Amino acid sequence: MSSSYLGENLIFIISQPRSGSTLLQRVLGSHKELVISSEPWLMLHPVYGLREGGIQADFAADWAAHGVREFLEHYTDGLAVYDNGIRAFAQTIYGNAIAKAGGTRFIDKTPRYLLILDDLLRLFPAAKFIFLLRNPLSVLASIINTQISHDLYTLERFREELLAGPGNMLRAIDVLGDRAIVVRYEDYVTAPEEYTHEICNKLGITSHPGMVDYSDSKPLKGFMQDRTGIHQHTKPSDARIESWKQLLGDRTQIHYAQKYLEALGGDTVTKLGYSYTELREAVELASKSARGRILLPWRVALMHPGEPKGMDQLSISSYRNYRDYGPLMGRIRTVWSFFQALGVQLRWVFGRAREPER
Repeated sequence: MSSSYLGENLIFIISQPRSGSTLLQRVLGSHKELVISSEPWLMLHPVYGLREGGIQADFAADWAAHGVREFLEHYTDGLAVYDNGIRAFAQTIYGNAIAKAGGTRFIDKTPRYLLILDDLLRLFPAAKFIFLLRNPLSVLASIINTQISHDLYTLERFREELLAGPGNMLRAIDVLGDRAIVVRYEDYVTAPEEYTHEICNKLGITSHPGMVDYSDSKPLKGFMQDRTGIHQHTKPSDARIESWKQLLGDRTQIHYAQKYLEALGGDTVTKLGYSYTELREAVELASKSARGRILLPWRVALMHPGEPKGMDQLSISSYRNYRDYGPLMGRIRTVWSFFQALGVQLRWVFGRAREPER
C-alpha cells in the first residue's frame, strides 16, 4: 500500500469511557457513508510496538521494542518507515471494512485511544477527530456504577483514562485548532439534532432529520461495545446529565469524587467546560453529612495489581470482606486474616533467628 495514505477516510471519536461515545457513534453510523463497528482497538498494538512500557506480553516487550528500534535505525531509513508501515496496515484493514459495508469512511470509537492521541495525530493528519467531552464526575460515576459494577478494586483498569485522558484531549484539541470537532455530552443530548447537523457539516457530509433515531439501526457485532445505556433509549436523552450526583450518596464515592477533582485540578476541569468550584462545593457539602467508612481509599483503588503491600493490601482485603460478607462478618474475617498474616511473618522471623550460623 502507498505510504502517502494519511487517514483521509478515517474519523476518530475521542473520549473518556462512559462519555456517550457509543450514542454519538450510533447516530452518525445511520448515515450511509459512515461505517461503524464495535470498538476495534486496532491501532493500540502497532503504536505500542515501539514502547518499552505499558504493554504486557509473553515475550519481553521492552526488549522487543528495543530490538525493533535498533533494526529500524541500522537497516532501514528510520522511524518514519515504521510509521508508513502502520499507515499501510491501517489502510488495508480499515479500507476492507469500508468496502465490505459499502461506505466511504470509517468511524473508529475506541476510548483507549486517549493513550495514543499524539501518535494518531502524527500518523493520520488527514483524519477527522471528534472530541466528546463529559463532566468528569459523571464519567467517574458511570464507571463505578456500570462498568465495574461497584467492584472498586478493579477501578485501576481505568486509571490512565481517568487521570491522563482529559489532559491528553485538551492538548490534542489545542494542536488541531479549528480542525478539532469538539462537542460536550450535556450539550449534545440537550439538542441532538442541532449538534448532529453541525458535526456532519464539519465532516463534509449532509445530515438528515432521522439520524438521531437509531431504533432501526442494525445491532453491532462483538463483545467490545456498550451493553447498558445505549439500549435504554432509541434516541439521545438528557436523563443522565446530572448522573455525577450518584456519587454523593455514598461515603466512599464522595471520597473518590474529592480526590478525582484534586487530581485533575481546577484548570483542567474549567477547560473541559465545567465549573470546578460548583462541583467541588457540591461534593464537600455532601461529605459533611455522609455517614459510614471509606471502604477502599482512592489511592489504593488506583494501584496496579502487584503494587499493594502491607497496610494497602490489608485495605483491599478489608474491602473485599466487607463487600462479600457484610459489615460484621467482614470485619471479623479481616481481623482473622491480619493475625494469620502476622503469625506467618513472626514464624518466619523467629525461624530465621534460630538458624545456625554457617
